[in-house]
Amino acid sequence: MVKIPPRILKKSLKNKNKQLNGNGKGKGNGRGVKKVVKPSSLKQKSVSTRSVSADELRWKPVEIPDTLDDFGGFYGLEEIDGVGVKVINGRVEFSVGDDNKIAKENSKEDQEELKDIEMSDVDQNQVIEDEEEEEKKIPVINSSKKNKINKKQSQQQNEFESLPDLPEDVHLPEWESDSLKLSPYILQSLSKLGFTKPTPIQKKTIPLAISGKDVIGKAITGSGKTLAYGIPILEKYLIKIASGKIIRDKNNPIPPTGIIFTPTRELAHQVVQHLQNLAKYSPLTSRGVVSITGGLSIQKQERLLSHSPGIVIATPGRMLELIEKNADLAKRLASTDIIVLDEADRLLQDGHFEELEKIIDLFFKMRTKNDIELDYKWQTLINIRKMIKKNGNNNNNANGLSLVDDEEILKLLSAKLKFKDKKPSLVDVNPKEMVASQVTEALIECGATERDLYLYYFLLMYPGTTLVFANSIDAVRRLAPFLTNLKIPSFSIHSKMIQKQRLRALERFKAASENNNQAVLIASDVAARGLDIPGITHVVHYHLPRTADVYIHRSGRTARGSNEGVSVMLCSPQEAGGPLQRLRKLVASNRGRNSKKYNMRFNMSDVKSLPIEMDIVSQLKPRVKLASELTDAENASSGLQKENSWVSIAAEELGIEELSDMEEDDYLKRHRKRIEHKSLDKQDVKMKKLELKQLLDQSIRKDLRRSYLTGGLSNLAAMLVKGEGHNQIVGLENATALEDLKVNKKRKKQKNLLM
Repeated sequence: MVKIPPRILKKSLKNKNKQLNGNGKGKGNGRGVKKVVKPSSLKQKSVSTRSVSADELRWKPVEIPDTLDDFGGFYGLEEIDGVGVKVINGRVEFSVGDDNKIAKENSKEDQEELKDIEMSDVDQNQVIEDEEEEEKKIPVINSSKKNKINKKQSQQQNEFESLPDLPEDVHLPEWESDSLKLSPYILQSLSKLGFTKPTPIQKKTIPLAISGKDVIGKAITGSGKTLAYGIPILEKYLIKIASGKIIRDKNNPIPPTGIIFTPTRELAHQVVQHLQNLAKYSPLTSRGVVSITGGLSIQKQERLLSHSPGIVIATPGRMLELIEKNADLAKRLASTDIIVLDEADRLLQDGHFEELEKIIDLFFKMRTKNDIELDYKWQTLINIRKMIKKNGNNNNNANGLSLVDDEEILKLLSAKLKFKDKKPSLVDVNPKEMVASQVTEALIECGATERDLYLYYFLLMYPGTTLVFANSIDAVRRLAPFLTNLKIPSFSIHSKMIQKQRLRALERFKAASENNNQAVLIASDVAARGLDIPGITHVVHYHLPRTADVYIHRSGRTARGSNEGVSVMLCSPQEAGGPLQRLRKLVASNRGRNSKKYNMRFNMSDVKSLPIEMDIVSQLKPRVKLASELTDAENASSGLQKENSWVSIAAEELGIEELSDMEEDDYLKRHRKRIEHKSLDKQDVKMKKLELKQLLDQSIRKDLRRSYLTGGLSNLAAMLVKGEGHNQIVGLENATALEDLKVNKKRKKQKNLLM
């Protein structure tokens, strides 16, 4: 005889009792009797409704059309229909008459199992005996939990009971040292992610953070700082689970283990992805790591926080908005164990720290002081790059700028933050370099009006995953369609795009970089702050960076981890004499060089000139000219439409019926004429597109060779046989930008030796 589980028998018994007693007045056991069910009247239907909370409803996500320019904070909005709303004692409740509007309680496995058992006879004595045995084994729990709960709900109430099996044995000797002592779950994730050994910042920071000390970590971009604070937070979370301190209860949410503050939304979402990958094989589910940023639905974020996430990643603005309107939420978040400031050099800048300062002060006031299991202050982990300050008129450094030393950093942070330790531990793993040593810096000298031409030349010569930075949003908006006209897959992000558009552009760029051998992302500095996109091979500065800090950030998008990368500047002769010199002085000032020696060796060693094939450049000029004309025409057409729309709206508000009655000043007339001059009619656009297509179909040839395979400076026949030729240019060997720069450096050394 097969013993039926008590949980299933109990459900079956209740269902049978409903069948015998709850339906009509029929006698007997109801077998073989067909029952006629009359349709319910409107009055009966209204009686059958019941009140539920918002979390019990089955919400549906709202699809946002791509054509909508600005959806504000409604991105992530959810909806439901066929539900009534009632206010009872000041609380909003929802009345539901259709069970399909309510989230299902039982899992599919339980429903199928229950269905099979209901078709057979059930021994009620067996149910009672088995229930008594189960009650002896299981301790008494809160009465609110005596309702029917399935396997999934019980896992949410107690994470410790739902701990997965220990992961398979992994062999990572670099991570298994006595100083680190990481859990098997984290080792499993590191093995799956391919991180075979810790980076210098991780090796020195993680032991200090796990021991509970406040840590300030200084390292260049791309050094693995996210895992340096992510691993200690996850280790703390696992320790709390093992000690039984994390018990999920819907009516009593618990504080998160760690709260991470980032300066931008994009960085917050990237940190979420990194930590979700790290926690993939641990008890912390994907819902346990959430981001709280602007541009998304605040109601949905409030629901996410009510589910007791283990790690919260937030931007200061949205976090302050949430805790100022909800004192209970502020008190719960204030009881966190660890607070992290990622890219603290930007969070602590003037104008950016006000919101964070308010959050920290509010957390300190709301934090429980009489809890023996909670420290008086939280642990603070800080990630910081090189901090740059103004020195006034200081001739030793360009523009009066210099680096902030370690003592000044400690003094500055101690004045603004509430550390637990009297003196935080400072970890500086790379104090002598502002740009990663794996980044090869290069220069392309071009005229101010030739940036488009040489950008296209570089992208055609060296296909790969390229990030192009521009100083203005207008340039970002123009470059994306310009490169698209030249059949180069390109995407753009800038600060005037809503959050949904930015995230979608990044997703498409990542997908294109994985599926194709070339993808280009054009970005402004504000939108691209903190981007961590794997596999970036080139960074191109379409405009010269205005400050050394911006240059360091841009160049740090490539050569992540142990990879190598190239940072290329498009520089005009006017910029080379002034802005570029000052920029390079500051970058090199921390390498132990005096200014005189630096100026003598600047052109020879610090920045390498990228070799240019002028015969190829001359063949690309007609393509670039046509693509620029088409792009300007498209922008002019859209600009005229927007301007006409704006004028019509203004005229309507002013009560002017005829637009001819409105006079334009001289500036607006000149501006309109410039736009109209760039615009093209449909026939001209069609002809120019056809002409551009014909040019793109023609092969670009090195040395302008036309016929002989074995002629010219290179043997084309041998290239074709060996498969070493360039995919886009006939007669050119296939080489990366890094390889050409290294070859060019060797040639220069040999030339200097001969001289």
